[in-house]
Amino acid sequence: MPAALLLDEIVCAMAATGDLPINDCSISSAKFYSTVAPGELLNLRVLVADALPMTFEVHAGARLVASGDFSGHVLERL
Repeated sequence: MPAALLLDEIVCAMAATGDLPINDCSISSAKFYSTVAPGELLNLRVLVADALPMTFEVHAGARLVASGDFSGHVLERL
């Protein structure tokens, strides 16, 4: 999977959850550790914090594929 496509999927996954306190989400930095094969299942893990940047990791099984930081606007928690 091309890195740009993986980054787009990460941002879409963040926007789709609705559970994370961030708006106007974008990726401010990313590092890629391993390639992803077509059809390979990925797990996105996000460290939710009260301040930005929030960090993410993408895993394929136990293998770390990518990591980085999100930027955007932190929404007020109720």
